[in-house]
Amino acid sequence: MEVPVRALRSRLRGNTFLQKWRFAPYLLAYAVLVRWVRVEPGRVLFLSDSRRDFTGNIGFLRDEIRRQDPTARIVGIFKPSLGSRRPIAEIIRLPWEMARAQSIVLDDYYPVVYALTIRPDTRLIQVWHAAGAFKRVGWSRVGLPGGPLPGSLAHRNYTDATVSAEGIRADYAEAYGIDIERVHALGVPRTDVFFDTEGVARSARSVRARHGIPDGQKIAVFAPTFRGNGQLTARYDIEAVPWERFLDDLGEDWTVLVKMHPFVPPVADRMPRHPRLIDVSHERELNDLLMAADVLITDYSSAIFEYALLDRPIVFFCPDLETYTADRDFYRPFEEYLAGPLVTEGEKLAEAVRTAEVGPLAAAFRERFMSACDGRSSERIVREVILRRRVEVTADPVAAGGTPEPTRVRGAAWAQIAVAALTRASLTAVYAPLKLLPTRRKVVMISREHPTEPEDFADLRAAIGRADPGVEVVSLVKMVPPGIIAKAGYVLHMLVQLYHVATARVLVVDTYAIVASVLTHKSDLTVVQIWHALGAFKKFGLSILGQAEGRDARLAEAMRMHAGYDIVLASAEDCRAPYAEAFGTPPSRIAVAPLPRVDRLRDPERREGTRERIYERHPHLYGRTIAVFAPTFRLDGTMTVDVAALSDALHAVGVHTVVKLHPLMHGDLGDLDTAPGFSTQELLSVADIFITDYSSALYEAAILGIPSYFLAPDLDDYLASRDFYLDYRADLPGPILRTVSELAEAVRERRADADTAIRFARRWVTVPGDPAPAPGATVCADAIAALILPRLALPFSPGSPT
Repeated sequence: MEVPVRALRSRLRGNTFLQKWRFAPYLLAYAVLVRWVRVEPGRVLFLSDSRRDFTGNIGFLRDEIRRQDPTARIVGIFKPSLGSRRPIAEIIRLPWEMARAQSIVLDDYYPVVYALTIRPDTRLIQVWHAAGAFKRVGWSRVGLPGGPLPGSLAHRNYTDATVSAEGIRADYAEAYGIDIERVHALGVPRTDVFFDTEGVARSARSVRARHGIPDGQKIAVFAPTFRGNGQLTARYDIEAVPWERFLDDLGEDWTVLVKMHPFVPPVADRMPRHPRLIDVSHERELNDLLMAADVLITDYSSAIFEYALLDRPIVFFCPDLETYTADRDFYRPFEEYLAGPLVTEGEKLAEAVRTAEVGPLAAAFRERFMSACDGRSSERIVREVILRRRVEVTADPVAAGGTPEPTRVRGAAWAQIAVAALTRASLTAVYAPLKLLPTRRKVVMISREHPTEPEDFADLRAAIGRADPGVEVVSLVKMVPPGIIAKAGYVLHMLVQLYHVATARVLVVDTYAIVASVLTHKSDLTVVQIWHALGAFKKFGLSILGQAEGRDARLAEAMRMHAGYDIVLASAEDCRAPYAEAFGTPPSRIAVAPLPRVDRLRDPERREGTRERIYERHPHLYGRTIAVFAPTFRLDGTMTVDVAALSDALHAVGVHTVVKLHPLMHGDLGDLDTAPGFSTQELLSVADIFITDYSSALYEAAILGIPSYFLAPDLDDYLASRDFYLDYRADLPGPILRTVSELAEAVRERRADADTAIRFARRWVTVPGDPAPAPGATVCADAIAALILPRLALPFSPGSPT
């Protein structure tokens, strides 16, 4: 039966569906609870399937949490091994505790959590039980025995991970399959005691007292790692050491303490009985033993990193070096870990132990692998990660760019297409009698992109009023709300839209609008699309049908996505071809006319007035160097940048960060500055630096000549799922960075400049007549009004933009 069982386990590890439903009770309970249970600030949940209580890193962190926040609620759910059965009470309790926790802390592999989508305001933190980066683990073992299969979910949902040195962050990012920005070089909690000289001496005395080892007797701790692919298959060949000969050769003044890895089954019955050979494998923690040791004997154990902090000699006993390397491998060549002599034959082990000395490269070894360990690791991890609220970002149930839900499949496609057909038929039936009403000299403007009338609509309405006060302008702005009952209210709003469209000469939209594209209109109605973004940056609309960030092609066709536009406005000639592709519109129907917001951006008096209002409400911004960070909207509502880390990194180089989310995203950003009450465009009036990943707000920043930086840790994935109309790597007006630290360095060095931004703006935003900025000038709004007004007089053919 062993082969079929092994095959079944392999199949389970490589099948995402089976992995999720293996833990279905937890997954389903957690999914329900996160909708009903609030996260409790200061509630920390420690989980481990390899310890019985608060020991090791977990114990140190618990004590530090109590010191920093005595009101914190600390919960631990443990079991001694993966193979141990979890009590029914804990099966019920576990999802409940995970749903309520501000932070969930792990120190090892914990399969229950990997199938979960962690709620946005909870941190899932891995403080791995080992220091340094020695044996390959996790996703670093792909293709090796015991490594994860392609469908595995292991480790990938960690929000944060801590490591012992800056130089090994990339190794752990690879091991966990996460972005390097989630990996923090904050140290290893259990190493803090190694910097307490009195504590080290006290622990050493305690070990001697427990095991009857007199002062003056030297201690060698034998602590190899396990063999096998994990906890369930762990083993060690204890007979590889010729114990009798080893102890005789070592001499009467040495005692050997044997500490097997916790995964390894008991080995005492396979060891000789000898007064100077003591099995201490039952002791869960290795720290005290290391503090008592004069020499550490190990092989591929990460204990070498902690022991190196004591500046004492290490002997490497590796009789199976070739086979172990073939099966497991290391992050560096094995020779780079040899902080002491290498022994491959048991007969030579005693001599190596007796003569072992600290090597000349010990200091460099500690700096490379343990530089973040300084006695304050617990303090930093608790302060900067565990007790720090995670940024909570959620998205409205509306697709990017205002595209409605019916263009994205959720469930059976045939059902969605049927609903789309029913929607079209219903709207057509209601619209038909309304079209019998007389047409008036009226312009209707519809948007689902904003909660209130956007400035582009307000400025266009004013421009039309100045040109012809007799024109009626109606602005209908309402976002699609979440929830069935609220959506019923939006249906009533659509009935109002139908009435006004039926009696208007011009319909202006700034995103996909159902009433604009689905219906057959009167012949004298002109439909104008003034897309809500400047330039042509991310691909959208029909350009990305069927892609990860795009819409379902079948539903897009059923809902006539972007059909029926008579005129499409673009901000520059270089936008003509991209817009024709995105809207499925002949290039002849594209008119170059930038949005009215460009007038506001260029107006020096308006900018100064906006500055004064911002400083009046947020006086802490005055006199500071300001960076505005505006991430793009994503369909899943996530951000790939740790904005808290970004703010800290920029603060270190003298820059204050203001975070502005997309209007369709809502975030609880904790203590981060969001300058509430002002839009991204308004904040640009006080910005010295603009930072984004893929937001088209880069064009507004460029118009103002603001040096821009592009923080894109997931660029390769985003290119595959969305892509761009321009060459992202070559055409942008500033440097592209993958990590927060790289960005901070680029900002410190001022690698972006105003002239580059202005040149970029001139390519993508063509102001009519290109006049110098002047107070009160409205050339862009006036140009759009001039396009619209001729459509208000009958007879008129709506098909041409000129």
